[in-house]
Amino acid sequence: MSRFSVVPAVYLALTRESPAGPEVLLQLRGATGYMEGWWACGAAGHVESGESAPQAVCREAAEELGLTIDEETLRLVAVVHRGCVLGGPVEQRIDLFLTTSRWSGDHLIAEPDKAVDLRWWPLAALPETLVPHERQALEHLASGQPPAVLTRGFGQTLTLVAAVGRNGVIGDGASMPWHLPEDLTFFKRTTMGGVMVMGRGTWDSIGRALPGRRTIVVTRDRAWSAPGAEVAHSLPEALLMAGDTEVFVAGGGTVYEQTIGAASRLVITHVEQEPEGSVRFPDIDPALWREDSRDVQDGFAWVEYLRR
Repeated sequence: MSRFSVVPAVYLALTRESPAGPEVLLQLRGATGYMEGWWACGAAGHVESGESAPQAVCREAAEELGLTIDEETLRLVAVVHRGCVLGGPVEQRIDLFLTTSRWSGDHLIAEPDKAVDLRWWPLAALPETLVPHERQALEHLASGQPPAVLTRGFGQTLTLVAAVGRNGVIGDGASMPWHLPEDLTFFKRTTMGGVMVMGRGTWDSIGRALPGRRTIVVTRDRAWSAPGAEVAHSLPEALLMAGDTEVFVAGGGTVYEQTIGAASRLVITHVEQEPEGSVRFPDIDPALWREDSRDVQDGFAWVEYLRR
């Protein structure tokens, strides 16, 4: 197996008591390029060369919150080991969560380019849009259990679902090149109850959220939103949001290209047509994929491939 370096990151769960129970200080992420508009721990960052984790937490607390914290007051909440099916060392993370309820100074947003709000939240009622792996650690803190190693991403699989013409075309970037009611029913049956990831173009071609499924839309447009859509600004973000489950990738062409190398299953409707269109499905290499099942219909066939 290949080896790679992992840069650890630290997170500060600053807590206080209130009449309603313990609270934790969270920041609302600004234009950082990652999980923008989501709530996160009050301070966090990478451990720099020569630092210990407690030293890094104290430095981040000073830089981001203007607080002074004594290392001796810190205690470990959890270690979160994160992976991503897309692979690569950038998406393999070791996150160390530490907590304290003792500090000096008045907390403030010391880096307004990174955070746009700072607020105390009840540990028992964390915000819905809390960065998923941070929620995992803070819920562990709320449980009162001893420190533990938590994992995320290692139980996730990708299934690509597409209708593909004989020439590899899946569309023209705006609409589907055919109307197959039976295949729409098949798509519903395949994905119902699951998590779907798709690009903005695919969402626009569908035009709405499909009932009975979570839909995560990947878009570069920071201002975009739509009813029923969860928004991610990169594929790693989308997969972090999806969690440890089978994730159905529903298009378009660029998203298929970026995920087929990490997929474990393909569910393909092979359509006996050769439409015009600029969007194509990646080649299905028989050296990598074996046909597991085929259900022939009138003018098309449903074929399932498994990675060899």
